[in-house]
Amino acid sequence: LFPALLVIVIMFSSLLLGTTLVMMEKNSPAFLRNFFLPIRKTTFIISTYLTNLILIIVQIAIILGISLFFLKDIITFLPPIALVLFIAASVFTFLGMGIGYLFVSEETGVLASISLGSILLFLSGVILPLETVSPAIREVTAFNPFVLAEKIIRQIFFFNAPLADVWLDLAILLGYAAVLFLLIAVMESALHQRLVSRFMKHFHREHRQKELQQRAAEPK
Repeated sequence: LFPALLVIVIMFSSLLLGTTLVMMEKNSPAFLRNFFLPIRKTTFIISTYLTNLILIIVQIAIILGISLFFLKDIITFLPPIALVLFIAASVFTFLGMGIGYLFVSEETGVLASISLGSILLFLSGVILPLETVSPAIREVTAFNPFVLAEKIIRQIFFFNAPLADVWLDLAILLGYAAVLFLLIAVMESALHQRLVSRFMKHFHREHRQKELQQRAAEPK
């Protein structure tokens, strides 16, 4: 269960942190002002990603450090396992950030993150055996990022497999991270356009009301 427990902790932490950080930024008073700064929109995405990743790296270091007291033989496997967890944390972080951009309230965003993590967990074979599901669903679950991360860690941990032997699964995880980053950039751009449009409508409405008030105050 050690590989599965590692991925479970990283998955839920990354999902919840990614969603929470995006929600905190969206509810911040400076959120609207940031859109009018001469800064690339990807800068905000990368800053949120790096903030989440720093916290996850600290968590990975603590978990792997504690595991050395119980599994002393895994010290040679720690660098590749840490790399896989880093890539998996990036994928789950981008998933959590995407949920944060999709939902409005923080409560629904957190609930959606927990629900997504639970779905990925139930379709991983950790709780329910995949042999009981249909072959079509089994083929789909093979591309589950939870399954891919656990599979890579299991092969490294039990069979001492080098990264060259699991490069395809690593490439799929990296592809997930790249695609999710592009989708988040598109959502960030759409959110920017919507906020600017709402701001301009509100500005024109207030300007129109002031003109009407000034005309009404003028002597006839």
